[in-house]
Amino acid sequence: MGDSGVPMVVDNWIGASRAADIDFKDLVEEVFDEYIANEIPIRLIHISKDNQGLNFKLVDRTFVKKHFKKVPDEIYRELRNERLVDRERRIRERVKETLKYAIFSHRWLFSEPSYQDMPTEPMRVRAEPEPKWKKLQEFCRKAKDDHDCEFAWSDTCCIDKSRSAELDESIRSMFRWYRNSHICIAHLSETANLAALERQQKGEKGGGAKVDVWFTRGWTLQELLAPSQIKFYGTDWQPLIPLYHSKSDRISDTIMRKISKITHIPPKDLKSFKPGTDRVPEKMLWASKRRTTRIEDTAYCLIGIFDVSLMVAYGEGNRAFFRLMEEIIKRYDKWDVFLWSGKCSYYNAALPYAPQCYPVGYQETLVKRPHEVGNEEEWNTASCEIGDRLFALTNHGLRIKVLPLSVILHDARDEMHDSRYLTFRHAEFNHDVVVRHIGTKREPHTTWAIAILDYWVNGSGKGFIDRARGDPFTAFLLSMDKLHAAPDVRWKKEMTEEVIKIRPTDHYADTLVQLYL
Repeated sequence: MGDSGVPMVVDNWIGASRAADIDFKDLVEEVFDEYIANEIPIRLIHISKDNQGLNFKLVDRTFVKKHFKKVPDEIYRELRNERLVDRERRIRERVKETLKYAIFSHRWLFSEPSYQDMPTEPMRVRAEPEPKWKKLQEFCRKAKDDHDCEFAWSDTCCIDKSRSAELDESIRSMFRWYRNSHICIAHLSETANLAALERQQKGEKGGGAKVDVWFTRGWTLQELLAPSQIKFYGTDWQPLIPLYHSKSDRISDTIMRKISKITHIPPKDLKSFKPGTDRVPEKMLWASKRRTTRIEDTAYCLIGIFDVSLMVAYGEGNRAFFRLMEEIIKRYDKWDVFLWSGKCSYYNAALPYAPQCYPVGYQETLVKRPHEVGNEEEWNTASCEIGDRLFALTNHGLRIKVLPLSVILHDARDEMHDSRYLTFRHAEFNHDVVVRHIGTKREPHTTWAIAILDYWVNGSGKGFIDRARGDPFTAFLLSMDKLHAAPDVRWKKEMTEEVIKIRPTDHYADTLVQLYL
């Protein structure tokens, strides 16, 4: 006991409690600082209000930190007595809820305010602004009045594009910035109201209308998928669905069903999208109807959707998409990444040139458990590997195991100088395989083969195909010129207008061959 007669254990407990309290307060400060440094945009628009109306100015993260300097103490007092399993996660949630900002999604026009145009002192939001400022000021007005956000971000004016490091960080962080936003305000400049969106979902061929340009741009794909909350505004800045129904359209079946039909994105992904290197052909399809002004942005705008990291290097052209595919292949092990046709990459003939190479309508095969199967196809799919899952890009090209079938060129018919129809035969096919071959015409003595990609692998390690399968098998067209080739001649993948599909006559099994394409 101490001199006062109070057990020392009490003093120790009080001291430990105070130390834990200090540690918790420090943790709140650290999480607050880290969130500002890593999870919000480099610069934001600060929107303030006085008796004359709204004002806005461009600010940096230092301003944001000072503006919210009381927040760590408030969160500390709020959470100090809570029993938390994951304290850091809970603190971060509260920081995110407090440091809220609106983010803008729109179609860029030729006349937009740039970073250099933005004021660093308050600028009045005018009732009748100059045309150049109208869209940005309307966005700021909606952010403040409709969604109670003091801060906002717009890609046109919040990035100093003269600084390559800042541009690089902004592009690679953009998906996260949209996801962390309190609300994404999407302006459909060519859509007057919900009825106009209804006409767009029918398409021009179905008696509808041309879709809004917002649905045709590359960057707006991630701007649609990333935010947890999104609100659509029409041509005249009226919400397509009134605010009194909902502040966010993400939960609206009415508008999400229409957007799903326009974009081919399943409603479940529109409601709650998770980025990652999965379902590659399906995600590429979403991007295939969209365009970007800079060719590199075809790849850069998909970084967040596939959750990969790429260095930004404007001027590299289509190499950017090749690098994107490289990163995807490092983390993806399903054969369907090669389910593409048309123009190949300049850097590897086994990889596609662009998202447009992936076909419409592909869906992953549902794998049932062995006790749930109802036919031979389902049993094979449940009990066998499908295709090579160990493929890799090497300094010798794409290394991949295929089930090869030597074929005979039965007929060749030129269509244009850079395309022709080739008809191939093989004893295991129940039909002639007609291929529209594109690119350079091959010599008459060329040797041809069909390389099956999505074969089943049996217990002995052999690949097999079977007529029991309902869907056809997928293949590459390969060629080899042995007559004029070097001693180390190898197969080349040929470009075809459509994905090659094979239906076998019966069961066929053979040794798998490893190729370098």
